[in-house]
Amino acid sequence: MADFWLISVPLDKTTSASVEKLKRAITKTQLCSNWKFSIPDLKVGVLDSLLNVSDNFSKLDTLTESVIKQTCQCMNEVMEPSEDKVHPNILVHGVNMMKYVTKFQWDTAKYPPALPLSSLVDIISKVHPM
Repeated sequence: MADFWLISVPLDKTTSASVEKLKRAITKTQLCSNWKFSIPDLKVGVLDSLLNVSDNFSKLDTLTESVIKQTCQCMNEVMEPSEDKVHPNILVHGVNMMKYVTKFQWDTAKYPPALPLSSLVDIISKVHPM
């Protein structure tokens, strides 16, 4: 399975040039690939609110990671004779993880950027049927 590193940089004229320079350097090494991962400007609010959201996301991240690992472990057990078929069957909204991450687009209808971060965390933390 591929590892993904999400690196966030502010995007203005100066950093755009730096990002392009970094992309060229990375491409030369052929050790990894990079893609633009766009996230809309979100309502940050006050520092206390931001710290609270960070704590909530940390808990949500731990829980989500645990559920995903357990799901993958169950898939491994069920598909034991063909464990090599587990990764191709791990899909996010019908596409494999690599494509989902590299082609990610923020769903503004489901997660409106105009909402406060705390409201977005509440929406994200609810279990949605697939």
